[in-house]
Amino acid sequence: MSNFQFNFNVDEFNSIFPFYILIDEELKIKCIGKSLAKLLPKEFIGSSFVDLFEFQRPHFDELNIQNINQTFNQLVIFNPKIDASISLRGQINSFHNNYLFVGTPWFSSIQDVVDKKLTLHDFAFHDPLLDLLHVLKNQEINNEELKELLQTLNNQRKLLKKDKEELNKLSVVASANNNGVVFTKPDGTIYWCNDAYVNLTGYSKEEIYGKTPVEIGRLPESSVEQIRKMVAAFGNNEPFDVEILHKTKSGKTFWSRTKGQPIKDANGTTIQYFAMVDDVTKEKIKEERLQILSSIADVNINAVIICDKDGKIEWVNNSFENITGYKLAEVIGKTPGSILQGEESNPDTVKYLRDQIKAGESFNCEILNYSKSKNKYWIRIQGQPLKDKNGELIKYFAIEEDISLEKKYYESIKTEKEKYSNIIANMNMGLLEVDNQDTILLANQSFCEMSGYTLLDLIGTKASDLLSNISDKKVIQTKNEMRSSGISDSYEVTAKTKDGQTKFWMISGAPNYNVNGEIVGSIGVHLDITQQKSLELQKEQLLVRLEKQNEQLNEYAQIVSHDLKSPLRSIHSLISWIKEDNIGEFSPQSVEYLKMIESKVEKMDHLIQGILTYSKMDTLDLSSEKIDVNDVVKNIINIIHIPDNIQVSIKNLLPTIIADKYRIQQLFQNLIGNAVTYIDKINGLVEVDFTEEEEHFIFSIKDNGPGIALENQEKIFKVFQSFTKNEKSTGIGLSIVKRIVDNYKGEIWIESQLTIGTTFFVKLPKKYN
Repeated sequence: MSNFQFNFNVDEFNSIFPFYILIDEELKIKCIGKSLAKLLPKEFIGSSFVDLFEFQRPHFDELNIQNINQTFNQLVIFNPKIDASISLRGQINSFHNNYLFVGTPWFSSIQDVVDKKLTLHDFAFHDPLLDLLHVLKNQEINNEELKELLQTLNNQRKLLKKDKEELNKLSVVASANNNGVVFTKPDGTIYWCNDAYVNLTGYSKEEIYGKTPVEIGRLPESSVEQIRKMVAAFGNNEPFDVEILHKTKSGKTFWSRTKGQPIKDANGTTIQYFAMVDDVTKEKIKEERLQILSSIADVNINAVIICDKDGKIEWVNNSFENITGYKLAEVIGKTPGSILQGEESNPDTVKYLRDQIKAGESFNCEILNYSKSKNKYWIRIQGQPLKDKNGELIKYFAIEEDISLEKKYYESIKTEKEKYSNIIANMNMGLLEVDNQDTILLANQSFCEMSGYTLLDLIGTKASDLLSNISDKKVIQTKNEMRSSGISDSYEVTAKTKDGQTKFWMISGAPNYNVNGEIVGSIGVHLDITQQKSLELQKEQLLVRLEKQNEQLNEYAQIVSHDLKSPLRSIHSLISWIKEDNIGEFSPQSVEYLKMIESKVEKMDHLIQGILTYSKMDTLDLSSEKIDVNDVVKNIINIIHIPDNIQVSIKNLLPTIIADKYRIQQLFQNLIGNAVTYIDKINGLVEVDFTEEEEHFIFSIKDNGPGIALENQEKIFKVFQSFTKNEKSTGIGLSIVKRIVDNYKGEIWIESQLTIGTTFFVKLPKKYN
């Protein structure tokens, strides 16, 4: 056989003998295998082998070169002195003037390998120790598993017997329970329920078994959060306590409170769930009511009082203390009347309160009270009895609202109303107020004189009964329908007085609004035009009559200007003072009422001013001067209020005309102002432009507002004609424009499409004589 030589580098040698030790002739360690390096400190390299290790087999009292030479060609076992738990087995041979140990560490179990932080890759593939360790480990596992299995079987027999006894007891208790009881699998599927649960849900047991509580009771209105809480508890094997709006088979609902508890085996594994379902509808309603009452009592700006069944105070909120000046400790056990009511309190109201409380009934009234400092104040008190399920009175809950300012306000309004009524009563035109059914509510003295009826004759009768023919009654019916739509206009009717005379009346009608902005009827100003009608064929006499009537209208305008605007300003000032003196004390509803009153006063002021302007339109002399219309329009744009969402522009440079500057200002201001007011688009646009003819200028004012219906396009220029519910509309502005254009012998017309917009065209002569 040939003589082979084997040459290995360090990596190749390590792959075959990863636990080797190379020792030089002086017995110092030169290097060690890569896997053995994980078990021994780095300091072993270069240190003396005999100082670091001791032999177990063969045994030497003293280790030296001679002893090492004796170990050649036999099994050696030794361990490092610093760690006796590491035992190395193998053989030592000479190797090129060195000593080479090749072998492997000895471990009694796989766990020892893990404890030394070694892996299977640290051993050579041919190392038989690994196979031996695996065999030992498998034997150990099998023995341990057999022991555990035997112990488990014995424990399960005991637990099964105990669980059977407990289950029998639990079944008896669950079956007899008045609340619903269910047993479910770990996933929530019901496999048993008691009769109470059947009665509660309305389903049979066959319909219930195999479904989850969520499938049985879920509604679209059921709390998603509570359902998720229950489902998550089943998924996490945790107990749960949820309240859910629950359905029944018949479609009815009830509030259920479901408490679930996982039942686990000895290993902590959930094997089933036990849950109780209770109908808590009554408790839920009571809880919601208590929460509502608690919220009202805590945050209410009004005084809140809770009394016992005899009306004695048990609790008051902070607002009560602020209003009355009494602390809670001062009023407990006393009745509100004994500490708050005095000699000026209405005895009938006091008796009413006592009788209602004694009878256990609710109450609602207004009464004069006294604070601790003896200041008088008016309250509106509302009380509600709280009774138990048997209808027995247990407590009283009352709210007291301080209405002193409201009382003063209504007194002021009453005074102003009396002044206003006096003005109306003394008007030289007949005034009639009717409700939505055409029933007369009010008539002034002038109307009584015109009709020959007394006020008592008129109140409660139908206004249309005063008319002499059916056609006029139909006119009245049509006009009332227009009023209900917020439309104002003027018309003529034939009336019959109490003594049988036939009269011709001119009626200017307008809708009547209440404080809530609702149309509650109409108001008509009546003018007796019988004489005008009889003189229609006599032109000169008619002109005289018309002139006289114009004088009367001018006088009426002066009356309106002086006698009506003055109380309106007073009303406006009073409202401003009330708001300034009581900032933050009015309820939001009262503040809204004040705003509505201010709006109505301002609208009436605008209406009066418009009537005055309209009445004077033909009486003023017109001047003739050069007017730069471009400057006039720019000035109007600067002085009127234009919201940020609306743009007013001059499309082309406007011309200079000969006219009265004040009238041209009125004309363009009314047209541009109307366009701005009624625009209903997010981005509003108003364009002013003109075209030129040989003898005329034609001006146009175009907007992108709501548009005007075709049937209303000719009516809008008449006095009091308004086809919008806008609070700012008086029905006079366009009639003023029409009269200005007529005075200049011009023309005005419109082109309009509903929802698209409107263009007003004004044709004026270049020269006016």
